[in-house]
Amino acid sequence: MTTILLLHSALGLRPAVLDFADALRGRGHEVVTPDYYGGHVFDDTHAGLSHRDDVGPAQLLAGVRPVLDDLPPDTVLAGFSLGAAFAQRLAADRPDARLVVLMHSVAAPYGGTWSGQPVQLHRYAQDPFVDEADVRALGDAVRACGARFDDFVTPGSGHLFTDPALPDGDAAATRATVDRIAAALQE
Repeated sequence: MTTILLLHSALGLRPAVLDFADALRGRGHEVVTPDYYGGHVFDDTHAGLSHRDDVGPAQLLAGVRPVLDDLPPDTVLAGFSLGAAFAQRLAADRPDARLVVLMHSVAAPYGGTWSGQPVQLHRYAQDPFVDEADVRALGDAVRACGARFDDFVTPGSGHLFTDPALPDGDAAATRATVDRIAAALQE
């Protein structure tokens, strides 16, 4: 059994996040899903991003850190969009994390280097929140430290394919993402 910290997007802790967590639990993993939005849930990306900006990303991330502090050092860091950005940032302080899973978001590595964990990126081929230069930069940094970098690209365009209640939702891509995470955790 692996412990997974699963961080929601700027839309909040929506049912799709809880369903995704349940799918991973069904594979035998412990999944922790903190609600760092304090119960606020949005259907619109702009409203969710506005809430993020009103509270402040640093304040939101500070709310996640105590949850992570109580988890094992090898906890998998995973997130959707904003949550992926947070997972990527937290990885800098968690070199023993077993895996970093970035869904729907990626950034160039902080400071240009990576702290050694393998990374899975799950995204649409055309995602307005994913810059190909950032994908290359992170992939190069991850591989440079000897870790595995997997970039799983779902054909099509959109953003949160893991949320079936949204227009971009794709149930098959979501199942494939769960399968890929579970397979990596069996290695």
